[in-house]
Amino acid sequence: MANAAELNPVTGRARCRRRPSTLICAVLLCACMTATAESGNELFVQYDINIDPVENPTVLTGFFLGGETAEIAVFHVDKNNNRRVQMYGFDGVSWVAALDASLHPDVLFVDAANIGGRNRFISYDGRRVNWFDPGTRKERTLIELETNYNARENLEGSGTRPGGGIPHVDITRDLNHDGRDDLIFPDFDGFWISTQLSDGSFAAAVKLGPAEPFLDVEGMGEAHSYRDIGITAGTIPIYLSRVHEMDYNLDGRSDLVFWNEDHFDVHTQDELGKFDPVPMSFTVDVPIDSDGAYSRVSDFSDDGMFSLLFGFNEYSKRTVLHSLRDLNGDQVADLVTLTLSGRSAFKQRSLYEVHFGTATPDGTLFAPEPGMAIHARGRAGLGQPWGYSSQWFRDFDGDGQIDIMFRDVRMGVGGMARALVGNSVPVDLEFYRMADGVYPGKPTMTRRIRRFAPFAGVGNVFYPAVLIGDVNGDGRSDLLVGQNPKMLHVFIGVPGPALLARQPRKVAVSMPYDERNTRLMDLNKDGKDDLLIPLGPTEHAPTRPHRLIILIAK
Repeated sequence: MANAAELNPVTGRARCRRRPSTLICAVLLCACMTATAESGNELFVQYDINIDPVENPTVLTGFFLGGETAEIAVFHVDKNNNRRVQMYGFDGVSWVAALDASLHPDVLFVDAANIGGRNRFISYDGRRVNWFDPGTRKERTLIELETNYNARENLEGSGTRPGGGIPHVDITRDLNHDGRDDLIFPDFDGFWISTQLSDGSFAAAVKLGPAEPFLDVEGMGEAHSYRDIGITAGTIPIYLSRVHEMDYNLDGRSDLVFWNEDHFDVHTQDELGKFDPVPMSFTVDVPIDSDGAYSRVSDFSDDGMFSLLFGFNEYSKRTVLHSLRDLNGDQVADLVTLTLSGRSAFKQRSLYEVHFGTATPDGTLFAPEPGMAIHARGRAGLGQPWGYSSQWFRDFDGDGQIDIMFRDVRMGVGGMARALVGNSVPVDLEFYRMADGVYPGKPTMTRRIRRFAPFAGVGNVFYPAVLIGDVNGDGRSDLLVGQNPKMLHVFIGVPGPALLARQPRKVAVSMPYDERNTRLMDLNKDGKDDLLIPLGPTEHAPTRPHRLIILIAK
């Protein structure tokens, strides 16, 4: 372990020596830690891991060592440009150091995957995808794969320079729905696909899908195109938004579907779990201009920043393919489009329309007219579907129908001014519950997250964490909100149209000023989601220790 700890002569516990950090959330790695269970509340048991600050840490969780409680793996690049991983495991009483190892010097990013029935973390070095063997502490090759990945221009701040960090890039998903994770990697001219075989090995990667249609379009106010930037940790999620899954031919197997200029290409799955490299095609009587909400950026690529902020551009709109999924529980995929319209990339109206799918002898047929429409009340921005935001499509109440939650963070001059004055980013939530196959014309429920703290200190803008999970194991989704830096609100899911309890359960716990690394997952296989909260010093609280808070659901 690194020499960042000394022994406290009074308590006998390891005491971390703090070093200054340049990031609010530069936490989650040190050679020492103290872990103690604290008496909390009726929902969680709290554990703390005190850790030493590093630049750009990345945290993954998984059952990497085969135990009944997941390990927490922390990745970083040290001051000598060495790539390192440290794991912490639960011994039944506290969280203790479980592994400390160096990684290959060419590791560019990491991910977690289920391989051969075991959780593994994997890495990419520009030429191959590897998995880490904790027994030998070495990486082993999964597949050979050369792509246009560009680490030097990594939008997450990672790369080959010292202290740059090792980002997490999600390149694994169960594409053929056989219970095993597969690999998917975007490239300029399609997507590399490698399916996992029954013995845990991976088939040779094949390239499926059309080329990136906006490869040479310059971004807003930028002199660089996607081709110039390359494939990075920041652009991979954008590229992967073009990949869709549905059982088009209704044979019980999930197929890969891509929008290709004016039609769909379908790579059907065979009985071995592989996808046909030669696609079949079908058309729809639904207006679609492109796939991926990010394509909206191309409509403003020639406009200056002043026009973008204040909306002095010509009015325009674009309808994009949003998703293909079964929303009403009839086992047939439905087609969802998103129409963005307005004069500014920061202020756009959003219209979601659902074209229900019908089973026919020739495959799935989508209705030309929308069966439902949702006019989100917020303003879309920056190419996102709804503000500086996200949206959840999931069955919140467990009735087999997909509900929707929109999260809106107002952007533009007014929104940024409010954040600077109030030292907090206001968030609006809208819930739409599907009942009998129909969404309501107005939100089923709304929530507004506000914190006005003008005297909190310049630069201490609070970005509230908003998470969806099941923390009490009843099969219904719960809403977790970082209400302020010292309080977490938990709105328990309830049966019926209300979806969530009106009053929250209040959990006194420190919350980060930056939401990005806070996450929910089931760490102990009890069917309840647990919460990880990374914390570090801020300008307002420069002496706050670097630590990781773990809330285990009771």
